[in-house]
Amino acid sequence: MSSLSNPRHRHGEAVDAVFRTIRQGIISGRFAPGQRLVIRDLAEEIPYSRSTFREALRRLAAERLVSLVPNRGAAVQRLSPREMADLFEIRELLEGQAARRAAEHIGQGTHRKRFLAMWQKVRRGDPADRAAFIEHNQLFHGTIVELSGNSRLPEMLDQLQIPILMFQWRTLMTPQEIALSQEEHKTIAKAILEGRPDQAEAAMRRHVRRAKLRTSLDVSASRARPRKAASPFRHSP
Repeated sequence: MSSLSNPRHRHGEAVDAVFRTIRQGIISGRFAPGQRLVIRDLAEEIPYSRSTFREALRRLAAERLVSLVPNRGAAVQRLSPREMADLFEIRELLEGQAARRAAEHIGQGTHRKRFLAMWQKVRRGDPADRAAFIEHNQLFHGTIVELSGNSRLPEMLDQLQIPILMFQWRTLMTPQEIALSQEEHKTIAKAILEGRPDQAEAAMRRHVRRAKLRTSLDVSASRARPRKAASPFRHSP
């Protein structure tokens, strides 16, 4: 029997699809920290069974992206200021090291070509286009991590950044903030392309520290604001 006719295989694909959809909604800020995820509402927008949603939500809970509360369902994880600061501290160390290693390895193989191809795509983004910046920012940081040569780093940083991103995209990504981040990206890119590891690491760490400062101020304020249950696939934030 082929895998396509296997009910268990089809169910697994459905769970994967729901998992990815909700996960991307969290990353993009469509789901706000603390917001309830009501299966009934979600199922009206994407045609999967309640059991599929429940399994996908359990996977998201295992990644600490949502919390499951008995008799109340699921909600997007809301981190404390201390938890957010801890994540940023780890991210600063790891991304700083990734930028350093990317600069050290920029002359190897196709590294420079790959970095320049990415940079040509992201360098002239419109600060008013938040959706494009989210995509470009993920590409920028992801490429640096890939070029670091550490095979475990992409997965580690992906898990660390999601709780940070799901808050930042919702509250901090104003055109002014995007423009400032783009200027910081230019400084990081210049250091990497020039093969200057110390400067690349320092620039990346400054970039992450500034994001930490802005986010920490807003996390505390956000925890005092009530969140509504939502039908989140209908509207962008």
